[in-house]
Amino acid sequence: MERNIKVVGERQMMNCIEMMDAFNSIQGWKVVTGFSVGGFEWLAFSKKDPSKMLIISSQKITVIDCSTGVLEECDADYDEEALIAYSDSLPDEELSLAGLYGGQLRQETESARVEVITSENHITKAFFFSEGKQTLIFDNYSFYTCGFSYDGNYFVLADDGGIDILKRV
Repeated sequence: MERNIKVVGERQMMNCIEMMDAFNSIQGWKVVTGFSVGGFEWLAFSKKDPSKMLIISSQKITVIDCSTGVLEECDADYDEEALIAYSDSLPDEELSLAGLYGGQLRQETESARVEVITSENHITKAFFFSEGKQTLIFDNYSFYTCGFSYDGNYFVLADDGGIDILKRV
């Protein structure tokens, strides 16, 4: 029988099914989509259209509508040192990049927040706080980035398994 749980010593870490169960249990939020991104590098929420998010990977560049989960390929120019990007799908806007090598998304909104704790053994836990409840949404080796859109209505977590997007309901 195949096990979906990674074991480190006596410790079990969350797998993708457990993460999805945790996301689905957050009151006031629903999962919009989850998908794999090969060669993930950066993402950026739009300030002008907070439901849109740019995703940059080594394979392609896309914009996702976080309200529907619809992905569209696009073109973008970006600067990894300045942590900014410009995209033809989000014209006239400088986008702030976040990813494994820098940049940060909002960690708190009026209605929710995420708290990330990394231990000495490089295990990262992420807790989602909403409607007075705390939910462990990540417990494994580090992820690339997580946080909220500028309007606080969307949440993203990007790890080596892909990207998961939640929407406030």
